[in-house]
Amino acid sequence: MKLLIYSLFLFIISCQGIDQNEVYGKYSPVSYKNTFDTLIIKKEGKYRRVIYDKKKIKLLGYESVYKLDGNSINFDSFYFNLDKDLVAFPNDVKDVDMTFTTYFEKIDGNVGLCFGYHEGENCYKKVITSSK
Repeated sequence: MKLLIYSLFLFIISCQGIDQNEVYGKYSPVSYKNTFDTLIIKKEGKYRRVIYDKKKIKLLGYESVYKLDGNSINFDSFYFNLDKDLVAFPNDVKDVDMTFTTYFEKIDGNVGLCFGYHEGENCYKKVITSSK
């Protein structure tokens, strides 16, 4: 029953309107401590990913493709970063052979994505750059 309620909640959230033009740009994790991760969603159906460990050593940098479907996005060749300690486990970033689907939502008033197993986990928020 809890799974049904949670699934219904996710469906309702995913139906909330986020303009497709809002999704393009750079995202970074909300509260990671072990990694610094950037995800750049480009308009031409590609995304770029760069991940550094907590010692600021770049461990992963790649580009792949995605597909938008309403408020959901399906990433191809995705690295599932759950903020693992990559200093201790540096080879974990080699696992980029999965696809992953998530949905866009508002996080602190900005467009965001969450990748965790539970609601509100492993969330990334769009980085808003000033126009100076």
